[in-house]
Amino acid sequence: MKSSAFFTLILISALLLFSGCGGKSLVIDRWSPEPIVKASPGIMALLEEAGARRDWPNAHTVSVFETDSTFFYPDGNQVSAMYSLSKIITMKGAKDYSTIPIGYDTQQMTVDIIYVRVIYPDSTVVSVSDSDITDETLEGFAEMDIYWSNLRQKVIHMPELEVGCGIELAVVMETVQPMLEGMMDYRAGFQSTEPVLHSEAILVLPVSEEMTWRVYNDPENKVSFNEEIIDDSLRIYRWTGNGFQMAITEEGMPPIGDFLTKVLASNTTWEEYSRKVYELSAPNMVADDAIREKVAELTKDAESDMDSIRAIAYYASQDVRYIGLSLGAKEGITPHDVRETFKAQCGVCKDKSALLAVMLQEAGFEAYIALSNPLNHVYKEVAANQFNHMIVVVYDRSGSEHWIDPTDPVCMDMLPAYHMNKAVLVCNETGSDLRYLPVLPPETQEGNISADSRILDDGTYKSEVSITGKGIYDEILRLIFQQMEPTQQRRFWTDMIKKQVHPSARITDLSVKPDPIKNLWEPVEVKITYEIPDYAIVAGDYLLVKSPIATGAFDIMGLVLSQTTALTERDFPLNIQFTVGSVLTEKTTLPGGYDAKSLPETVNISNPAASFTMDYRLEDNIVTYKSSFMIKKPSIPADEYPGYRSAAKKSGSAGQGMIILTKEGGA
Repeated sequence: MKSSAFFTLILISALLLFSGCGGKSLVIDRWSPEPIVKASPGIMALLEEAGARRDWPNAHTVSVFETDSTFFYPDGNQVSAMYSLSKIITMKGAKDYSTIPIGYDTQQMTVDIIYVRVIYPDSTVVSVSDSDITDETLEGFAEMDIYWSNLRQKVIHMPELEVGCGIELAVVMETVQPMLEGMMDYRAGFQSTEPVLHSEAILVLPVSEEMTWRVYNDPENKVSFNEEIIDDSLRIYRWTGNGFQMAITEEGMPPIGDFLTKVLASNTTWEEYSRKVYELSAPNMVADDAIREKVAELTKDAESDMDSIRAIAYYASQDVRYIGLSLGAKEGITPHDVRETFKAQCGVCKDKSALLAVMLQEAGFEAYIALSNPLNHVYKEVAANQFNHMIVVVYDRSGSEHWIDPTDPVCMDMLPAYHMNKAVLVCNETGSDLRYLPVLPPETQEGNISADSRILDDGTYKSEVSITGKGIYDEILRLIFQQMEPTQQRRFWTDMIKKQVHPSARITDLSVKPDPIKNLWEPVEVKITYEIPDYAIVAGDYLLVKSPIATGAFDIMGLVLSQTTALTERDFPLNIQFTVGSVLTEKTTLPGGYDAKSLPETVNISNPAASFTMDYRLEDNIVTYKSSFMIKKPSIPADEYPGYRSAAKKSGSAGQGMIILTKEGGA
């Protein structure tokens, strides 16, 4: 039956494309696996019309023609026939195409490479042989401690390429089991980081099915749509587009995929999606006595709901290691049996989240797993699979909601700040709608750096600094110091102070708490005592000094954020991922008998993206410096970037302000 349907799909695709770009010759070439020695005039004409580097000065290849034809079966399985014709226009493009990897999941699909052809400028064709196509372990996952044997890639090893070559690729992919029974989930891209001259997506499904769909990031309406019914049995959706400029990336922008022209389609709703994931996961989310005993042990000293929730959350994030082992079907979404995860003390996000939810339920709380995507934007209008992560939501006995990411072992708040404004889908029996997590005020994620300093009569500067943080700031401190031995911590701060403040600076004492740093029941506190000989400049009746705290030497987040203002203007948002802030305070006791001659100006900048305030005061022989820099949005829109940059630049230059004092009765 599937074979018959597949050939129907190919036939329909050919008929639909007959009048499209390239005409009859392109259709004939497309699905013939027989070796050819010369490319057809139609193919050569397309390659010629695609132009050269002079026509695309920023590109290395051009996508001349690409099509994706997909047929869905009623159970949600699908078969996709994909064809592409590309042209190489630089030597870098030739190098980039020396191998072509096609990743796939053996539990989900099969991949059949119909042919790969290299078309040289003289129309000579060389077909890639089967021996030059290898099946290998998919790279990159072992580095993330994911060892799923089902993650594979077909690697096409190309013959020698040259500028002007065309590459024809025809591939058929067929799923062996749907991700969710009966769910038809489709996506197709029309734009990439290289020019796309013609692209189309064809979706074929039983006439009884209908899809909710939407085209995204198409301000010029380049994508056209057509729907047909064939023989009262098949429904055909067709999206076609021409002339897509290459997408230009920009430093610090969100993932480029969020801005590319694409279509999403689905036959389900978020509520149904939620229920299906719940039903798929529930059989594997049943506790045993060993899990119950561990829950009782973790919560026996708890004095509140939050004590119990935190104890279980910290256990799941720290004691259950992040390691992915292939143990069952549908590895991408189905958690392993929580009893096996508990016994093995390891798992990936779905396994750790399922175990955490079950443990919280055993402690008497309402808890659910939830799909999320902390990297990309999830479009709400179409209930398509746009997720790459799983977390947990739990409700305490008062009904308050708490979110937990058990893959983060150093997050005191349980949910890392980079989840702000990201989509989540709670998976429960009744079904939930897609929602977005709130953006928290920067004050909940701020660092607090304070110093008690004094200047001796000879100009020596002595200071005691305390660094603490909330939210993401606390987490960043933990991330840094968990990788350092005490001697490395001392060297880190010594180098920082010498570089940012004064080369003669010397640390006399340093402590980092808690010990161990992964103790999430206590906030991080760094205490540094240091001195700088001859730091204050004594010139007759004058005393000149800068606040070391104002230089930002102790504000780790501020030093990182200072690198976000390199561009004078932006075309895309600046993707910081979270709100964050820093409050800096320094009180410096002066040698006796000085008055303020000149203090740096007071600054007060506030705009929708950020704010910066700075103030100096002299009272009772103590100079007090205080500043506050707050980033109000996880993603700064391009039109708000100038305001953000102004505040950030002003914050970065705060340390240049000179305090000028005079002796009482002096000049």
